[in-house]
Amino acid sequence: MTTLVLGVGHPDRGDDAAGAMVARALEDTEGVVAKLVSGDPSSILTDPLWDTAERVVLVDTVHTGRRPGTVHRWSGQRLLDHLPATGGGTHDLGVATTLHLAAALDRLPEDLTIIGIEGNCFEVGQPPCRPVRHAAAMVAAALAREIADPEAHDALQVAVRIVDLEITLDTEERGDVRLGES
Repeated sequence: MTTLVLGVGHPDRGDDAAGAMVARALEDTEGVVAKLVSGDPSSILTDPLWDTAERVVLVDTVHTGRRPGTVHRWSGQRLLDHLPATGGGTHDLGVATTLHLAAALDRLPEDLTIIGIEGNCFEVGQPPCRPVRHAAAMVAAALAREIADPEAHDALQVAVRIVDLEITLDTEERGDVRLGES
């Protein structure tokens, strides 16, 4: 089984590097073809694997207002309902518009998963923040596990829950502990 992992984003624009970090981490994983998409996301439609891979996973940085490092996952029949068909962001056409275009052309992969890692800093020359680096590492590890063992289909969901882990101490003082934050 071939899984195409598309890491969307620019590796030198702060948190926008999340997709690239996941793709790089999976480059040597058996059964995975990992590619960096740092320009116009509509270029993915010209890749022959877009139409032939058994599974396509697209990883990009998102900005929904949640805290950096929060992981979002969209898949299934209602995938496009979650993606507004508006362009841009830091990309020319935009991921959402590209996916709506693929659907209109009847070229949306049957098994498509979109993973969004919440980012906050997109300045050129800045490194990704710690929560985004941690989330990208956890997403890459979970995807590698899911690909190696198809029965581990919930590995990414477990990673999402771990990233959002909050621990409340049983005292008068409350302490929240979130992975990737100091």
